[in-house]
Amino acid sequence: ADILDEDHYGLEDVKDRILEFMAVATLKGSTQGKILCMVGPPGVGKTSIGQSIARALGRKFYRFSVGGLHDVAELRGHRRTYVGAMPGKLIQCIKVSGSCNPVVLIDEIDKIGRDSYRGDPSSALLEILDPNQNSTFRDHYLDVAVDLSKVLFVCTANVSDTIPGPLLDRMEIIRLAGYVFEEKIAIASQYLIPQTREQCGVAE
Repeated sequence: ADILDEDHYGLEDVKDRILEFMAVATLKGSTQGKILCMVGPPGVGKTSIGQSIARALGRKFYRFSVGGLHDVAELRGHRRTYVGAMPGKLIQCIKVSGSCNPVVLIDEIDKIGRDSYRGDPSSALLEILDPNQNSTFRDHYLDVAVDLSKVLFVCTANVSDTIPGPLLDRMEIIRLAGYVFEEKIAIASQYLIPQTREQCGVAE
């Protein structure tokens, strides 16, 4: 709670729901269940809330965007017979973070593409996000089962209307509205001005 309050002004109902989610996960000893999806306009702090969740849980943070993603191999990896083959985003995430239980933020999930030739990425995301299936996720490059059940997935979107239905069913939507004028003033004085001073090397 202190970390969420330190990083974000206001948003009390959003913070309360995130704390409930984290409390249940701690009691169960598992993060399996509904996937948190934060929906709101650009600039309201969806990505930074994901970073705060990772900091509060003491986990590594990894973010990737699926906006405009058309190729299912970006998620599942390429088969090693192809020139320039690479593992998928999830294997890269575990490799880069050096952890088997990072907080993974999937950005712009409402803008995921679809291609009849290169597959449907939203169908691959179904397996990745489904707690009953992701314990045996198989990347095409590695071709071995990888356990993603310890990974905490958080998604962000600008609107919920364009999120594919089967994906939406597995998510718990948390809506972030814009800020009123008084909140903007408080955010500027408490967060933006001190950050700008620090970046410019100006003393108070």
